[in-house]
Amino acid sequence: MENYFLLFKTADAEKRAWRNLVAQRRSAITPIVELSRGKKKRNAGKDADGKPLTAEQLLSTFGVYGFERNWQTSLELLGDCEWFFLDLTREPSLSCAEIEQISGSNNGYEKWTSFVLDRRDEGISVRPTLIVNPAEEDDETSYVADLRSQFNTFASNFSEIAYRVAISEDDEFLFDLISLKGEIDSFQGSGGRFFVILDHEYVRPGNGLVHSKRTKQVISSIYSELKQVEIVVLATSFPKSVTDIGDEEHSIFRVEEMFLYEEVKKTHAKIKYGDYGSINPVRNDEVIITQGWRPRIDFVSRHNGLNTYYFREKRKVVGTTEVVVKGERKTKNILAPYSTHYRSVATKVTSFSPFYQAIRSSWGEDEIVAAAGGSVGSNSPSHWISVRMEIHISQVLKHFGCDPI
Repeated sequence: MENYFLLFKTADAEKRAWRNLVAQRRSAITPIVELSRGKKKRNAGKDADGKPLTAEQLLSTFGVYGFERNWQTSLELLGDCEWFFLDLTREPSLSCAEIEQISGSNNGYEKWTSFVLDRRDEGISVRPTLIVNPAEEDDETSYVADLRSQFNTFASNFSEIAYRVAISEDDEFLFDLISLKGEIDSFQGSGGRFFVILDHEYVRPGNGLVHSKRTKQVISSIYSELKQVEIVVLATSFPKSVTDIGDEEHSIFRVEEMFLYEEVKKTHAKIKYGDYGSINPVRNDEVIITQGWRPRIDFVSRHNGLNTYYFREKRKVVGTTEVVVKGERKTKNILAPYSTHYRSVATKVTSFSPFYQAIRSSWGEDEIVAAAGGSVGSNSPSHWISVRMEIHISQVLKHFGCDPI
């Protein structure tokens, strides 16, 4: 199916969700793989005196992150896809020196086109995404020349090409498409397919109608120049922190990306749907948790439209103990085990009628049922992000009526 495009940002939680998604469902999705920097290497990111590098220094220093291992493991994981788009992260906090180097505009984005072609030559079913990353000294002539050179290299080697734009930030992207109009028309005339991915990134629940009105106008402008392009409306509404939009212990909110898509589709029937698999564009992996976390489980429901709900709990104090801190005796609370709370919130999730639904052949739903029964698969928040993502993907396929299970 080409009507569900999944932005895959290559974090460990997303890889776990993908591994546990049954093969038939994986085959029903077209991933857009956004390569990111990977994990920071142990003891890397320090200067000669052992002092931690600043964020700016980290971005300009090679070998700090495991970028190569990350893209290798990510592409291996996607190996059974018929084909998928390859892209580089546009999120500064997920970039690194290697990505900055690959995305340079020199010689028609030579390093990027070579990187994609090398992956194709290795037998990986990649399709390219156009990179737009001009150097500060580039003028308009060199800007367009590099973009055309990149497009022509890809057009000579692939039958599908994508162009992804952050629609809320880049209101001048139509210039790129107009600059490539002749090349795109020729490519399509030879049987090629050109996808324009309108990436809304994070859309706050409740704001889909506002975004849809603007997006409809943008799409009309694109069609006025390029009538045959295939447009993907991409977004996510899962917040960076659930308490940004919900209560401390429980809330439910609309899967706004689906609402946005369905609103735009009323005007532009041929558009395709895309989302982040319930992953927020900005990761929390730089955050150091020192005070523990509140166990939380999310569930994506198809009751009354697509909605996500969650239950979370503050860990209970079950006793006290005496500890010595810097020579001074203090009383420290003893908290209930994480597994106790994960079992409790899993029970609340499965009891939330009529929104809770059993999902056939869903690893994520099985994990929640097992936790409610006392067998908690993991106490890691990352594990439960994977559970949510696997359920989200399964429910989106069911919502479209194309779940192959």
